[in-house]
Order: sequence, then C-alpha cells, then structure tokens
Amino acid sequence: MRGQTSSGARYAVPEGAPLWQRLWTLLWLSWDRLSLRLKLTLGYALIFSVSVVLGALCVFLLARGSLTSTLDTTLHETASLARGSLVGSGPGQHFTDALKPPPELSLELLSAGGKVLDVAGQPLSNASVPVLAPARLGVFSHHNRRVLTETLPGGLLLQISRDSDTLTALLETLARVLLTGSVLMIALACVAGYYLADRALKPVDAVARTADSITRSGSYRGRVPPAPGTDEMARLTGTVNSMLDHLEATIEREKSFARTAAHELRTPLTALQGRLELALERPREAADYRRSLEIMQGRVDELLSLAQGLLALAETDRPAALELMNLSAQASEVTGEMHGLSQRLGKQLGWQESGLMRPGSAESGLPGSALSGSGLLGSGLLGSGLPEAGREKEPLAQWVWAEPLGVRQVLRNLLENALKYGGPRVMVRVTPHALTVWDSGPGPLPQEWARLARPFERGAGLQGVSGSGLGLPLVMALAQRWDARVEPFWEDGGFGVRLSWAAREASALN
Repeated sequence: MRGQTSSGARYAVPEGAPLWQRLWTLLWLSWDRLSLRLKLTLGYALIFSVSVVLGALCVFLLARGSLTSTLDTTLHETASLARGSLVGSGPGQHFTDALKPPPELSLELLSAGGKVLDVAGQPLSNASVPVLAPARLGVFSHHNRRVLTETLPGGLLLQISRDSDTLTALLETLARVLLTGSVLMIALACVAGYYLADRALKPVDAVARTADSITRSGSYRGRVPPAPGTDEMARLTGTVNSMLDHLEATIEREKSFARTAAHELRTPLTALQGRLELALERPREAADYRRSLEIMQGRVDELLSLAQGLLALAETDRPAALELMNLSAQASEVTGEMHGLSQRLGKQLGWQESGLMRPGSAESGLPGSALSGSGLLGSGLLGSGLPEAGREKEPLAQWVWAEPLGVRQVLRNLLENALKYGGPRVMVRVTPHALTVWDSGPGPLPQEWARLARPFERGAGLQGVSGSGLGLPLVMALAQRWDARVEPFWEDGGFGVRLSWAAREASALN
C-alpha cells in the first residue's frame, strides 16, 4: 500500500490540468504497470524501429536521387545531340530530318515567347501536358515528366522532356518493399527481443522465487539454479547462492552457539540451585550459611564471567572503529595489569620489543640498526603517555590500525591462557606490526587448534581449570575485525600465538 500511495502521489495530476498533461500521466502510469520484460522489449523495439525507418528512408532517398540523376544525365546528353542537329539561323532554325529520338523523349524548339518552332519526337501537346512556361530554365519535374530547358544562340529555347512514369513506378515498388521489410523486421525484433529478455531475466525470476520460498517456508536451505556461462546473470546467481550459503552457515553457527551457551549456563545454574536447596533444607549454623554463600558467590562470579564473554563475543559483529595505536604501550600496560595473576600462579611474566626500525635512520637497512630491549613486570621500554614530540622518535612499526580496548582484551585473554595452561615463563613480544604471547610450555596439540578456536571448547585434561572457553574465540573474532591474523607456532622450548597486521606505507600511518 505504501508503494501504491507513493506512486499515485508521484503521478498525481492537479485539477484543471491540460489534456496533454493528463495523457502524459496516463502513459507513465501504464508504463510503470508493465513487466520488466515488456519494458525491455518495447525499448529495444523502439530503438530498432527508429533505426530501421531511418535506414529505409536513407535507402529510398539515395535510390531516388541516383535514378533521378541518371535520368537528368540522359536529358543533358540528348540536349547536346539536339544542339548538333539544328540547322539554319535565327528564327528559321529547325531540327534535321535525321534526328529520330525514342518515343519516350520529346524535343521542342521554342521562341523566346514560348511559341513552338519545331518538334522532334512526341510533342508535349499530344501527351496531355500543358504548355510549359518558357521562363523556367534548367531541370525540373512537370506532370510525370522530367523536363530540361536550355537557351540557344539567337534567343531561342531548347526544351527536352522524358516520361518519368517508369521512375515513379520503380520508386513506389522500392518504397513498398522497404515498408514491408521494415514491418517484418520490427515484428521479428519484438519477438526476438522478448525472447532474449525472458531468457536473460529467468535467473532473476529464480532468485525472486527462492527468496519468496524462503520467506514463506522459513527454510534457508533453498538455492537458486545456477545460470550457465560466466555472464552477469551467472555471477548474480553465484553471488546469491554464496550469500545464502553464508547465511546458512551463520544461522547454524548461531544456533549451535545458542545451544552450547544454554548448556554452559545451565551447568552453573544447576549447581547454584542445588547449593541453595541444600542450604535451605534444614536450619544451619551461621558459619555453614556463610560457607554456602561463599560457594554460591563463586558460582555467580562464573556466571558473570560467562555472560561478559558472551556479550563481548556478540559485540564483535559491530562495525570496527579503527584508530592508530601503539603496540608497545598496550603491551607494557597489560603486562603490568597481569602481574598480580602471574604472582599468584608463581610464574614469570615479562615483555620485550625487538626488530623495530626507527624511520630516518642512516643504518635502517642494516641489522645493527634494530632496537631491542626487554624487561620484567612494568619495566617496558616505552610508556603509554608519550608526548607528541616524543612520538616522532618512536619506531614506526609499533603503530597499527586497531581498537585499543580490543587489543587490550586480546592480550589479556592470551596472557590468561598462557599463565593458566602454559609453562613457568611467559613473555609478550612486540615485533614490527605484530604482538606475540609466548610461554615455555608445550602448548596444545596442533590438531586441536581448530577445535579450540570454537566457543566453549577446552583443551584436553583442562576441564577442571576455571574458564569459559570463550577467550580464544574472542581473540579470533577481534582479529578478523581488524584484518589481522592469529597464528600459533610451536618451537623448541615453548609455544606462542602471534597477532600480526599487514605492513602499511608511512603515509598511511600519518
């Protein structure tokens, strides 16, 4: 109804509008009601018709001009022959008896006043042609005859005419042939245009039917029949099917995520419910109640952590608000924040930066120009609050496009995993356009990495360790928002996860 109302308002005709405006509005309303096939066919037919009519008109005009020019050439040649056949002088000139023109030609010798002095061939008076005005010279048409009038010495006129009925009949036949051929060609073009438009729009109909079927049935597993070839319609059907595949995968992933999240939430809620029922089963001492409340508080903390992880993972679908940020500053701050956890777990935690070239250095192409340094907790080389003047001296490779809060979240998640499940030594490395969290443990099995990147998945033998199984999936989702890569690597003496960005030109970082 909204579309009909807007269409009616668009073509509304004010009262008292002239007739042409009403007809124009009616024409456009009728045009809007036509299908796209008919619009394409009519548009193609209109262009083709104009082209055919113009072509036929050009052919007719060229043929008429060529035939008329040939006839005029014949008249001029006859006039030359007639001038050579004149004898006598002055008003007494006449044609010789040897001049015998064809029956369709008429040669007349006229005085300056238009009086006929001599005739060769069929005279005009016998051909039911009125006497011509002698003042009109040159070549012209007169009553189905082509006439040439020339002046002669002594003030006389030579007038030659020829019947043009044959020329007229030939031109009429040519006009009928061109008209009939044009009509047949236009009709054939309309049929062919509709057929081609129908074939071209069949994939569009298939897309519309598939979309309508999905809308009506709610089943998102329908697909559009692929169009043959590699043209635009083939790309359209391929793109639509790819979109439907992506939507199906997204919906299935969300369904699986929802089922797994419900299962993960049910476990602590069931434990919390059991603890509440046990506490309320009979009267207890205050110390017992306190112990039960402390246990329930731990369960609530688990629920809050799980809910926060789910919310953070869901928010990764929002558009990214990228800004230029310093990796070294983030590594220094987050490493300091995780100092307390590392002490509670009895592990060593530090960070280092290496391989960062200072722009403008004379030896920037040599290995010896790399800056490297390391420190333990809170002793990073670069602070987070550098003044603007100091930033000009910072290594350019420290700066990347990302979300500062997201990078801090990624570092926290990777450091928590390394501190909880890794070896006794944990290190954050800042390298050109990359962050690496490394620990001295063996890490997960390589074949387990793809599974661990899915929500709620835990490593083998770690089900008893606190955690929601959302840390690594959140890291992967955030990295995808920044067009960054998350790559695990195993090496002698440890395991690490590297978050890297593509290197950019210096002008892109200013």
